[in-house]
Amino acid sequence: MKPLIKLAVIAMVGVGLLSITTGCAHRFAHKSPQERAQWMVNKLDDELSLTDAQRSKLNALKDEWLTARSTYRKNRGNTRETIDELLSQPVLDQPRILALIKKRTQEVNTMAPQVVSALAAFYDSLTPAQQNKLHHEVTEGLKRYQGYWHDE
Repeated sequence: MKPLIKLAVIAMVGVGLLSITTGCAHRFAHKSPQERAQWMVNKLDDELSLTDAQRSKLNALKDEWLTARSTYRKNRGNTRETIDELLSQPVLDQPRILALIKKRTQEVNTMAPQVVSALAAFYDSLTPAQQNKLHHEVTEGLKRYQGYWHDE
């Protein structure tokens, strides 16, 4: 696997784990992404007893994630229209689908380094006790939601 793809996967998994840990599930479906992100920041602040410096790094991570999310979702409508068009044809246009996938993957690859950098800056600012607490919360969140979205 190419390093950039690994980085993108790690970034998305990291942010996903933060989402799972903070319990951002269906009950927040009516909230805006900014409200959900702020809720996660507040929960992590309470759980980890963050300092001002750590809180600012967490807010930087939140802002970076929201920017990346917004950028990625801008073209979602076009992607859906393209998929609908492709699936309405009698023969599936494989090269066009692959080009669409490559385009969306490239978008993730360009945004991932900033998100990972912000995540690393926040994580590295935590004390070992806070890192252990975060690790425990992520592990518990994964156990709690293991079969929630998938039949595992």
